[in-house]
Amino acid sequence: MNILYDHQAFTGHTYGGVARYFYDLLRCLTQEEGVTFDLSLLLSNSEYLANRPFANHFTFKPLAHNQRANQVASVLNRMNSIRHLRAGRFDVFHPTYYHRYFLDYIGKKPFVITFHDATSERYADQFPDVGQHLPELKKVLLNRADRIIAVSEFSRQEIERFFGIRPDRVDVVHLGTTLGETDTTGLQPLPYEYLLYVGKRPLYKNFDRFFKAITPLLKRHPELHLVCAGGGSFTPGEQALFAAVGLSGQVHQHPITDASLLHLYQHARAFVFPSLNEGFGIPVLEAFSGKCPVLLSDRSSLPEVAGEAAVYFDPENDESMLSAVEGLVFNDARRAELAALGTERLKLFSCEKTAHQTLQVYRELAP
Repeated sequence: MNILYDHQAFTGHTYGGVARYFYDLLRCLTQEEGVTFDLSLLLSNSEYLANRPFANHFTFKPLAHNQRANQVASVLNRMNSIRHLRAGRFDVFHPTYYHRYFLDYIGKKPFVITFHDATSERYADQFPDVGQHLPELKKVLLNRADRIIAVSEFSRQEIERFFGIRPDRVDVVHLGTTLGETDTTGLQPLPYEYLLYVGKRPLYKNFDRFFKAITPLLKRHPELHLVCAGGGSFTPGEQALFAAVGLSGQVHQHPITDASLLHLYQHARAFVFPSLNEGFGIPVLEAFSGKCPVLLSDRSSLPEVAGEAAVYFDPENDESMLSAVEGLVFNDARRAELAALGTERLKLFSCEKTAHQTLQVYRELAP
């Protein structure tokens, strides 16, 4: 069986959750018997493919943030993917994002689409640049796909809610992480105790409200800091928020690599994820891999992923958030208990398991 993947997730972004998902999938599929794959890619600035493990593409990382270069790369990559589709030397096609260009060229070959989340549908007002464009693309592909992979049971329910797709057309395949395999040799811990927040900070991630909720704790404990890993530098609005309560010196943003991120998890008092909506929540598994105690919003997919290995709070209740953090951050016995539970919970998830279950979906279509 030969699977064809296209260029979409690996064009225009140096990093990204969707690109990481497909990179890990392809990497683990190389260990499976009876399957080969082609990645149709000419130009990429993806760090995951920096060593060209799956395609003989050209890299243009020096121009990674050049809009014109990315536009040219996108056009050339799409033409290359169309060439592969027309050649027809594949059994199943798995596009790496939601553009429907391929529908005119796939013929009668089956295709699988992975659905990650319905955030842009649930919080449409927070995605004005998307408008109806992305939801319409999703709708077309979800209705046309031969099988749909959802990254969680919650995401499968979102597909039914927002797109009216029958659940029996959807296979749930959980994700995994390889962050725990990263070498952190030589990295030094930060010189203060800290809570760890990971990723971007748009409204639905609930960062501002979380910060306001724990402000009393940070004021009472000046030795405790809040570290934001990744997600870009603080905006002027965020800086003003911290300054207004006199906490600018206790809140920090750190750019990250895999090694520095794992190191931050390993030394944090706790990882906090106050998000209102996640399709899966990879940072939960990352925290488990770093033996970091986990504090989670009780919404969306997060309880499905973490099970009993986390402390939960209501992300729309300030007292609930503050109480959860206060009850854990200085309780070393409970922190150790949660770290152990997380280590056990992590055994249920792996990139190898993701690849194996995805291959089973392919084989349903082309046995």
